[in-house]
Amino acid sequence: MAKRPTYEELEQRVRQLEKEAVRRDRAEEALRANEGSYRLLFSAEVDAITIVDAKTKQIIDANDAALALYQYSRDEFLQLKATELSAEPERSTAHIDKVASGKPAVVSPGPVERLHKKKDGTLFPVEISSGVYVFQDRRMVCAIMRDMTEHKRAEETIRESQARYKQLWDDAPVAYHTLDARGIILHVNQTEADMLGYTKEEMVGKPIFDFVLPEQRKDAKQRFRLKLAAEPIPKDVDRIYVRKDGSKIFVSVNDVLEYDSDGKVVGVRTTMVDVSERKRAEEALRESEARFRDIAYSMADWVWEVDKNGVYTYCSKRVENILKYSPEEILGKTPFELMPQDEAKRIREIFSKLVQNKEPIRDLENWNITKDGEMVCLLTSGVPVLDESGKAIGYRGVDKDITERKRAEEALRQSEKKYSTLVENSLTGIYIDQDEKIVFANNRFAEIYGYPIEELTGMETWRLVHPEDRSLINRTRARRLKGESVPSEYLARGLTKAGETLWIARRNVLIEYQGRPAILGNVVDISRQKHAEEELRKTNEELKNFVDVVSHDLKTPIISIQGFSARLRKHYQEKLGEKGRQYISRIETSARRMEALVSDLLELSRIGRVVSAFSDVSSMEIVENVTAGLQDRLKDRGIKLAVAESLPTIHCDGERVYQVFENLIVNAIKFIGDSENPKIEIEYEDKGAFHQFHVRDNGIGIDPKWHRKVFDIFHRLKEIEEQEGTGLGLAIVYRIVSNHGGKVWVASEKGKGATFYFTLPKKS
Repeated sequence: MAKRPTYEELEQRVRQLEKEAVRRDRAEEALRANEGSYRLLFSAEVDAITIVDAKTKQIIDANDAALALYQYSRDEFLQLKATELSAEPERSTAHIDKVASGKPAVVSPGPVERLHKKKDGTLFPVEISSGVYVFQDRRMVCAIMRDMTEHKRAEETIRESQARYKQLWDDAPVAYHTLDARGIILHVNQTEADMLGYTKEEMVGKPIFDFVLPEQRKDAKQRFRLKLAAEPIPKDVDRIYVRKDGSKIFVSVNDVLEYDSDGKVVGVRTTMVDVSERKRAEEALRESEARFRDIAYSMADWVWEVDKNGVYTYCSKRVENILKYSPEEILGKTPFELMPQDEAKRIREIFSKLVQNKEPIRDLENWNITKDGEMVCLLTSGVPVLDESGKAIGYRGVDKDITERKRAEEALRQSEKKYSTLVENSLTGIYIDQDEKIVFANNRFAEIYGYPIEELTGMETWRLVHPEDRSLINRTRARRLKGESVPSEYLARGLTKAGETLWIARRNVLIEYQGRPAILGNVVDISRQKHAEEELRKTNEELKNFVDVVSHDLKTPIISIQGFSARLRKHYQEKLGEKGRQYISRIETSARRMEALVSDLLELSRIGRVVSAFSDVSSMEIVENVTAGLQDRLKDRGIKLAVAESLPTIHCDGERVYQVFENLIVNAIKFIGDSENPKIEIEYEDKGAFHQFHVRDNGIGIDPKWHRKVFDIFHRLKEIEEQEGTGLGLAIVYRIVSNHGGKVWVASEKGKGATFYFTLPKKS
């Protein structure tokens, strides 16, 4: 029968168990501290971080910034694959595979930009820095995503990582067995049997070494023999046992020798404590430390730790990219030594208050001087590190280089200042209409409507519109907000504060204002122009009536003159004599000229007032009809006519364009002079949105000083004053071409012929 342990033996075993518990507590505390460091850093990072299984692309872990950025709950997020966050899944897969193929703890060469999507489908660009590390024989990709469209940084509440493991040894059961001198199990308690997955009956009678890991059996037997021989060996040994299901278990073993009455060793009493959790904790601690180093190395930002005085005690290698110093050059310094004097004073005061109150550092902007002497702006975030008593012993955090962002913000401020100056000093009224209310108006807008700006802000837009035009404004706004195609420019009457009606030319476009649709409007008061147009219309109407009356009143005496001249020539020709007949000829010539002048005046007054429908007409056919009617005049002058082989179909008032070609060709005949080889050419050139024609002659030419005057009413060159004509032909050409939306001009030098150009717009 086994000898019962003495009180001293039991007391000794209790002290051993207490030592073991302390050792386990220390291991667990180290694990919690290091895991806390990792989790604090992981959570404190303002950018989104995800840990992804490189093989399955499954998201294993993510920080709060990632959840906020992509708008998922943690449970939802951990169900996703990394490729589901990308708007370009194939590129995302290729990138992960490329990063995973690299060496662990080495960041991928440079950040990449990708298009990602939130839970609601919103697309946005991100900058990704990635690194790979090995965890539990699996390659993991650590990716840091930075939102490139948003400058806001969500403030994260840095929280202490909750303990992941329970106290391993509080109330832990103790496995117990007794062995004979050969190492055969004599007795075993239920705790040990359960721990190894056997029944007590299956264990009793077998050597204890059968349950030890085969690789450790030789050493276990050797230690057992030394123990029986009372050789000095360590009492506590961590041994690996093999459960019935083949799994391994780490145990801490403590043996006590049993003696018979003669003092001979007859057996061993052994207690075993399952230290598998401790072993796993130690392994997790090593992995956590490696993970911390890998993440710190792969992050695009600079990771640091300082003591309570702000002296750097840790610095990641990323500092070289930001401040150009090596980590070794940074250690032992304070952040204040890297700043301009005034900045150092400001930041030191802030840091002292944070340390005193144990508050985290949240998005603290500060300017630093690099080793090269350049200024960079850093965004600092960090959390206090507390000792067991809760006293702050330092800070741990990250610095992000935001120099480019600050420069962009400054450029934006300058741009906004310029924009504000332009808007406020614009001669055009500018306003923003949102929810049918004025949310912004410049000074000119207020002047046009006669309101103070503060009174306009928040006013319903319909109050500034004439009642008869409000339905037009409302329909146009509604269609524009729906994205329908509506004219950007239109006229609508407005109302001033005094109730006066204005004619307003509007130009509106759809914009986004403070994250919501709105309408940006430009208004110009054209009331004077409209009044002038009305006056012009009345004047033109009066002029038309005047021309009609004058033309009618002039035609009657002309007909009488022509009639009496004809009778005189017929009945009194012999009595008039030669001189009288000359007088009659002059009277007839003047009458014909007066008749032509009246006809041309009527024609000129009709252009623009009488509008024929436009149609597609062959310009070649027009030219052929015109030249056919002028063949006799061309032959009389011996003029050669050259017409382009191909003239286009044009969209126009065919009758009016006929007049253009006729007047220009007749004008060329008049200007041909005494040229030895008189020639008139009609050519065409495609000018994109316009047709361009020209009529060229090799006649007497026109002095450049008269180029603009030749299109004026009644203007005639002295060189052809003896020719028939009223001086209205080119004025009619100018009026017709202008009414078609085209232009007409002349290129000529005196004695070198003339070329008249005109353009007609193509059919839209």
